[in-house]
Amino acid sequence: MSLPRLALGTAPMMGRVSRRRSLQALDHAWTAGIRHFDTARSYGWGQAEGVLGKFLRGRKRGEFHVVTKCGIFPQKHSPLLGAARSAARAVLALAPALRGSVRRAASAASFQPVHVADVATLKESLTTSLEQLGLTYVDTLLLHNFEPGKPGLDEVVSWFGELRREGLARRTGFSIEGDLKAGLDYLGGRGWLDDAVIQVPAGSLLGAPLLTGLPAEWRQVPFIAHSPFSFLAQQAQAEGKLRTFADVLHALDEQCRCDALVCSMFTAAHLDANMATWRGLAVQAPRLSS
Repeated sequence: MSLPRLALGTAPMMGRVSRRRSLQALDHAWTAGIRHFDTARSYGWGQAEGVLGKFLRGRKRGEFHVVTKCGIFPQKHSPLLGAARSAARAVLALAPALRGSVRRAASAASFQPVHVADVATLKESLTTSLEQLGLTYVDTLLLHNFEPGKPGLDEVVSWFGELRREGLARRTGFSIEGDLKAGLDYLGGRGWLDDAVIQVPAGSLLGAPLLTGLPAEWRQVPFIAHSPFSFLAQQAQAEGKLRTFADVLHALDEQCRCDALVCSMFTAAHLDANMATWRGLAVQAPRLSS
């Protein structure tokens, strides 16, 4: 076990966060010591990877870790979509109270991404990701929003093995946004957890029904957790025991093998506060991974 690294999540980029603010946040994160970046083909309506790639250009490849995802595809970019994004950002800047209205508008079918598990399409997705990121390989490739029993999973797992052998992805795995226990049972029953990284919301690892601890067979599965502050907000409403960011880091350290904790840190104050908490705990954690 070791304290999870902090990672910058890029989901808001080119959505509610503009290109300029995204690059500023990436620069501040790098200066603060963040070297783990989490993205996906669908983030920012397909443009987040390109922003991250622009930022990483010229930096030594061995100095950073990139996680991306395939399986959810953004709507094709168009002038109308670009105008809608810009208008939404302007509305939120002037009237944050309208966030709900903007979210409902963005949920319209014309803006929704498409879920695919066809290997031929996933190969095209990875090729695009590598081009946008400016990389010859990704450190971790995940199947986005894995669902047990989804058609085509055998082919996807076989393809993942090929990618690892070819060096196009150092690690592969699945993001599970639904029932974590059901997902792990399914993957474990097919022997697919042996080489897999699993990404989940922090609440899936720290809330019920796994609050009492992961079963022994899952203790060495490498996890990536995300959305700790959404979980803390839920804990506050439910008067739970975990109240602070430090509580989440401690709990993840004790609960599982958590390689990284992904946060969308797009203000300097938020990122600096999180890093200060992390560094304070790291001093007390001689087991800390670099």
